[in-house]
Amino acid sequence: MNNQQPGISFAPGASGGGPTPAPIHDIVGPLPFFSGPLWVIVAAFLLVAMVGGLVWWFFIRKKVVPPTPRESALAALVSLRDKVNEGNDHDFGVGVSDVLRRFLGDAFGLAAPRQTTEEFLLSLHQSLRFVATEQESLADFLRHADYLKYAQGAATSEQRLALIEAAESFVQSGEQESEESLTTKGIPKVETKEEA
Repeated sequence: MNNQQPGISFAPGASGGGPTPAPIHDIVGPLPFFSGPLWVIVAAFLLVAMVGGLVWWFFIRKKVVPPTPRESALAALVSLRDKVNEGNDHDFGVGVSDVLRRFLGDAFGLAAPRQTTEEFLLSLHQSLRFVATEQESLADFLRHADYLKYAQGAATSEQRLALIEAAESFVQSGEQESEESLTTKGIPKVETKEEA
């Protein structure tokens, strides 16, 4: 006689002295994780998310400090210096002029990026922001850049580097203003091809 129950097997010839089978329990469905109305669950989730976001915003996130106009201008001039022999003279003149004009606009609130060179230089004569030697240095720089931009002028690598150094000197000069007087910005005059 074969005494078999579903899920239980006995070895043939074994008597009732074997291990007792484990009891079989009824299967129960999944238990609810949250017991309550759905809107309470959604509101709790949103509250936790908002608190977490506020904690991250005020305590954890890294404060990103935007670069100063001086840092931005110097980084752009370093980029121009790295590509000093690339591109045509017109594009170089536009690039170096734009860097200095943007710096003058951002750092001093001047309208240099929107004005022609003559308009900008005329506005400087009516301003006490720069002394006469600084205005002359800016005029020399901008006129040489305009020569490259509008008159299809040519510049050697040395002249391009001189323009970059002139712009760097003007941009960096504000760092020494507390130690030095504002008598000169140290911008070297860059000679055009016709003057050389």
